[in-house]
Amino acid sequence: MSITEDRLRQTFSERLRAGASAGMCGVQEMTLRPFIIDDAPIILSWIKDKTAFRKWSADRYPVYPPKPEDMVAQYAADNIFPYTAIDDKGKVLGHIMLRYPDSSKSIIRFGFVIVDDLLRGKGYGKQMLQLAIQKTKNEFGAKKITLGVFDNNPSAFHCYESIGFKVIGTDSYLIDGEEWMGKEMEIG
Repeated sequence: MSITEDRLRQTFSERLRAGASAGMCGVQEMTLRPFIIDDAPIILSWIKDKTAFRKWSADRYPVYPPKPEDMVAQYAADNIFPYTAIDDKGKVLGHIMLRYPDSSKSIIRFGFVIVDDLLRGKGYGKQMLQLAIQKTKNEFGAKKITLGVFDNNPSAFHCYESIGFKVIGTDSYLIDGEEWMGKEMEIG
């Protein structure tokens, strides 16, 4: 059964109101809009060190710290669709990239997933991912969504797992001369 983005936001807002008495910080209403270059300095400011940068970008950027134009260059291909999560006032809350990994267009791969570092652990990442999942299914028609997460990023792994992503394999990457292990995950 497909849930519309409006219903998803309403359901999430209802859960947040119910959780507010349990000490959960209030998550504002969130939407996804296409990424613009003005978002880049905000998004990049959330990355405080090289390790955090590599957890976010793996080996996709040649140098740290990246510049906004480096971020824009990552999105130059026709199969890449970057989105920015914003609240109802237009404040940038998070970022996610959707990409077709092959020509079949039946699979979307999530990447460059990040939420404002001051908002982490408060439900924003889950809400952004749920919106991206709905967008992927409703607008892109994908049957499967995949992503990768490094083992040294347990908070991201648990966030993905909590919304239904399952581990389908492991992989290793050479990151700045070190071997980093990671998990491949998917959701149908």
